[in-house]
Amino acid sequence: MTIKEILDFGRQTLTQAGIEYPGLEAEILLSRILDQDRVYFYTHSQETMDLKQAESYRSAIKRRSQLEPVAYILEKKEFMGMDFFVNGDVLIPRPDTEPMVEYLLEYLHRNYLKEAKVLDLCTGSGAIGISIKKYFNQGKVSLSDFSEAALAVARINAGQLVNNDLLLYQGDLFAAIPPGETFDIIVSNPPYIRRAEMNRLAPDIIEYEPHMALDGGESGLDFYRRIIGEAHLFLEKDGLLALEIGDDQAADVIELLGKNGYQEIQSIKDLSGHIRCLTGKISGFKPGDNNKLG
Repeated sequence: MTIKEILDFGRQTLTQAGIEYPGLEAEILLSRILDQDRVYFYTHSQETMDLKQAESYRSAIKRRSQLEPVAYILEKKEFMGMDFFVNGDVLIPRPDTEPMVEYLLEYLHRNYLKEAKVLDLCTGSGAIGISIKKYFNQGKVSLSDFSEAALAVARINAGQLVNNDLLLYQGDLFAAIPPGETFDIIVSNPPYIRRAEMNRLAPDIIEYEPHMALDGGESGLDFYRRIIGEAHLFLEKDGLLALEIGDDQAADVIELLGKNGYQEIQSIKDLSGHIRCLTGKISGFKPGDNNKLG
């Protein structure tokens, strides 16, 4: 079977499965199988594929036709200019998270000439924390997650992308962090989907991405309440808390931040112009005030 013939098969199969961009995804999957860029397919369209490659491609096309995300099939996702290993134990990093990371990198380079301690809470694949370490090498970065399987993925990415030059903690939010440990920045992309909305997510999300990393409780705010209520114990003076949020959660999370003594609250928009991240400083907060949590 030639490259042209196998690509035609891929396009037709994905079209029948209702994939939005069947031609593009057929080429992306073949590019991984052949380890060639997509231009190669047009300059070598009559080249014959060996049987093993053809079978691997058919398997990949079958998986995608069943709506499995391309990132899981390829076991990689590009984020902040790096290829992260991903599997079904972690959420797929989204481009809309990149503006938050870029904001934090700018903040670090502007305010910390030598070093800074950063915690990526609910790290998943490690995309946020590892990207910060990659582009702010003097940072002392820690990754934490409740899921041991997710941390195994983060550990692989840490080894491949930053030579394991960071710390990993496993546990339930701040329970994972050693007593007395503090950070200049705590950043988190926690679960924030309302439980009633879980079944309304796109099939490729609800059927394949880990529910533990999506379900934010009845209101979608469960993790924000806990993180905002406890972060002051782990932030340095004037430390910054940065939280990724859902499309319609800005007002609620801003209220939680304000009730818990956070000041200088800033918003960062994603690539679509939605508020995707909120940051706040803990200046003036008294630990005894955490009973104000709403």
